[in-house]
Formats: sequence, structure tokens, C-alpha cells
Amino acid sequence: MDPVDTVVAFETPERVVFRHRLAGPAPRAVAWLVDALIQVLLGLMVMAVALLAGISLGELGTGVAGAIALLGVFMLQWGYATVFEAWWRGQTPGKVALGLRVVRRDGGPVGWREALLRNLLRAADALPSLYVVGLVTMAVDPRLRRLGDLVAGTMVVAEGRGHLEDTPAIDPPVTPAERDVLPARVRLLPEERAVIAGLLRRAHALGPLRVEELAARLAPQVEARTGVTGQTAWRTLQLAWVRAVRGADA
Repeated sequence: MDPVDTVVAFETPERVVFRHRLAGPAPRAVAWLVDALIQVLLGLMVMAVALLAGISLGELGTGVAGAIALLGVFMLQWGYATVFEAWWRGQTPGKVALGLRVVRRDGGPVGWREALLRNLLRAADALPSLYVVGLVTMAVDPRLRRLGDLVAGTMVVAEGRGHLEDTPAIDPPVTPAERDVLPARVRLLPEERAVIAGLLRRAHALGPLRVEELAARLAPQVEARTGVTGQTAWRTLQLAWVRAVRGADA
């Protein structure tokens, strides 16, 4: 099945518009397979621990081993995706590998409520087999949401390192002195990346004073978390963006 991707736009309270590319069935299926493989490996580890516990406890160990194995498999099946998505801001290991992330319908990060709801409804999406309900729901929904996403108010987006050709180069360019003090690696949160990209695209239209005003709302957060510091709030965001997108080549 070929990936079916589309683009959805969000507008921040500062009236900065940013866009996410929605993830189609194909990349989501691959991410699910990666997570399923990890769960199988973890399940085998749980069973090995249960077997060792059973051997050490003798006759009583058979019941204990069975209980440990059942509890471990249950927790993996129902808690794996929920815990990862809630703690990792919408990502599981499989989603990380495929560059996918679960977000709220307004583009914000998911919490425990959204992660729990969308994964509890996974059982309904899997009916009657091979995720038929989920695939049909995604096919008719303009935002490619399965039943669990509709109930939880979430969607799955495809993240990338970004395409520099889609975003104006920063002005002025990074100087050697700025490059020397930049951290070796900068990782922007999805909402940070989106807001900065929106400001870069609209900087000339907004004007320097308005851009600096908007940048000042985000720059302290970015500076505290990444260690990137510029002469102004807007320069801080520009430098963080370049290092996050270009890496060591910035």
C-alpha cells in the first residue's frame, strides 16, 4: 500500500501558521510492526524471568511463573503504546524510527488522557481482523484518523529534519563566532520547530519589531532547554533552528 499523506495547517495564538504532513497508513503500519517486534522481544524477556522465578521456587513456582507471564504480557499489550506516547510526547520507538508523532487535533502534544483513549480503542480499530475498521475510518476521514484518534482528538503526523529549500535562509548568516559557541546538537520540540519555521517564512512581512516580540515569547524556553543563546530573542531562535536542521553543518 502506498503512503497517503496530506498537509494540515495550524495557527498559534500569535497568528503564526505552521504545517504538519499527516502520516498515511503505510508508514504507520511499519511503525506498528517495529513496535510489535519490540513487544515480542520484551514478552520473551518477561517469560524468561518468569521461568527462572518458577524454577527457583520449586512446585510453587509454576503458578507464580504463570501469573508473572500473564501480567507482563497484559501490561505490554495495553500499556506499551500508552506509556511511550504519554512520556515521549506522542512517540513510541516505532514512531521514532519512522519519524512519526501523535499530536492533538490543534497540533499540541498529547497527554495521558489522549494516549490512553486512542490505545484503548485500538481493539475496536482491529475488528474484525487486520485493522479493517481502522483502515476504513482512515480512508473516509480527511485527517487520516482511525477510530481511536477520533475519540481521543488526536492525529498522527510525519516529522522530518525539515527541508531547507522550503524555508528562507536566516539573515544574517551564522558567523564563525556564533558557530563556535553553538551546542554540538540541538533538538527542537515539534511545536518549537513549527513556530520558528512560521516566523522564518513570514519575517519580512511581519517586520523586525513584531518578529522580535513574537520570538521573545519562545526564546527563553528554547534557550533554557538547548543552551543556545543569541544577541536577541529572534537570533536565539534562528541559531537553534539552523543547528537543529543542519546539525554540525550549521
